[in-house]
Amino acid sequence: MKPFRPVLIVVCFSIICALFSGVVYALDQDEARVSVAWSSETLYRGSSVIVNILFISDCAEELTIYCVGLHFDWMAPDNFVGRDLSDAPVTISSYGSYTFDPMTISIPETASVGTHSYFVGINGIQGESTDLIWDSQTLMLLIQVSRKEAYNELKTNVASNITEAVNAAYQSSEAQSLIEQAENAYAQALSLANEEKWEEAISALQDASTYLEQADVEEQNYIEAKSQQDPLLIIVGVVVVVVVAVLIIILMVRRKRKQTAPVDQPTET
Repeated sequence: MKPFRPVLIVVCFSIICALFSGVVYALDQDEARVSVAWSSETLYRGSSVIVNILFISDCAEELTIYCVGLHFDWMAPDNFVGRDLSDAPVTISSYGSYTFDPMTISIPETASVGTHSYFVGINGIQGESTDLIWDSQTLMLLIQVSRKEAYNELKTNVASNITEAVNAAYQSSEAQSLIEQAENAYAQALSLANEEKWEEAISALQDASTYLEQADVEEQNYIEAKSQQDPLLIIVGVVVVVVVAVLIIILMVRRKRKQTAPVDQPTET
């Protein structure tokens, strides 16, 4: 079990390590649980995110919490970020639960892109006097490139796709309209990026990408429908030509008959 020695907290306070010297791990790991909820499903390095921690006690004794925090794998072993509750300890009844106030977590620029591990740490008192240190099971989160990096990468892809779509000279009017919408969304993304509104700019680029995908689908449907119509048009054309030819032949035959028919002679009285 990983000892919880809070060193780094939101307000950068220090907990005297001697406070829990000789501590007894009275609360087993399976005697409590946590549910961690992040304010965003996508976590970017160099950004700040809000986290909510729900602590659930499976212990028959009352717990008094003096400190709650999180340790991430990019931190030094004894470093935590969290909240000092020593001035207003949280009391959790037997088999009770408690949601701590939201905490803002800053993800460092130096954090590598990919999956990272972390756990929640608790300091407090179990029952009346037993010192308590408890660490949750190891949890996982995914760190992605910064919003600016994500924007630049997406911008390059969308710009290339727009150029490709324009050069394709789509025949479908609906597809052409969708390409125009993609170009407008792309221009909006550039404007938002100039204001460093990276989240909104990324959203606009995603919209542009969606329009391009829809345009491609519309063009494919148009081509498919046209390919099915062409044989029918050919057949209709052939039928029309044949009918016209037959009518011409009939008219010519009738005209010829009229020209060759004998003329009636007048009778004498």
